[in-house]
Amino acid sequence: MNDVPEDAWYAIGGSSSLGPGDIQPVSLFGVERVAWRDNDGASHVWQNRCIHRGMRLQYGFVDGNRLACRYHGWRFDGDGQCTHIPAHPDMTPPDDFRVPAAQSIETGGLIWTTTGAPDGPPPDLSAFPDLTFCRSVAVNCTPAGAEASLAQTEFTPFSGGEPDMKFSARKIAPGIIAVEASSGEALIIAVQPAEDAKTHLHILSAAKVPASGVPALRRHFSAWAQQFRWKLENHRPDTETA
Repeated sequence: MNDVPEDAWYAIGGSSSLGPGDIQPVSLFGVERVAWRDNDGASHVWQNRCIHRGMRLQYGFVDGNRLACRYHGWRFDGDGQCTHIPAHPDMTPPDDFRVPAAQSIETGGLIWTTTGAPDGPPPDLSAFPDLTFCRSVAVNCTPAGAEASLAQTEFTPFSGGEPDMKFSARKIAPGIIAVEASSGEALIIAVQPAEDAKTHLHILSAAKVPASGVPALRRHFSAWAQQFRWKLENHRPDTETA
């Protein structure tokens, strides 16, 4: 992944896929993280290890606005500070009993984080005002291989096709590919460099649909994502571009 900048924001999932009380493991450039949402709706991205015995926090549970480790029940507030140790209920944990938090933000229907030090906010997707998060898929290929395939991909617009439809793809930011049809419909694909040979893709549709049409829209592009993954893993363009 030497050609993929680490000092950039990368999407790690759709905002709508992480509900209150949900916990998800995350990998970015091989670094383990955990994403979770508290009961007030705020999302957090942390180191995926409890500071006590190193238990992965992805196996824990959300207790109100605190994340609890499954092993010994240590509770951590939204800032990562330990606030309660069940074995010592009367103890006030020291200030340095804290899980390291990563930079994270939600915008454009996605949750973003980084392993580096970006010099600005996440990519601006406001040029696509009707974005709907549809699906995340993990693919066994390099990020460069995924982007190479996306540069040549096509899709069936949710609104229907037209004769001689043309497609164009452009990279609008590190890890963000826009695939646009001549009909005006577009897909935005966020490329998450998980590990050397594993990449996660987060698919958003820019089709304008009423709320009642969102489930059908998601099914439509979920099917596209599965087909794209199959083609990518069986064609393996990453071996040609590595």
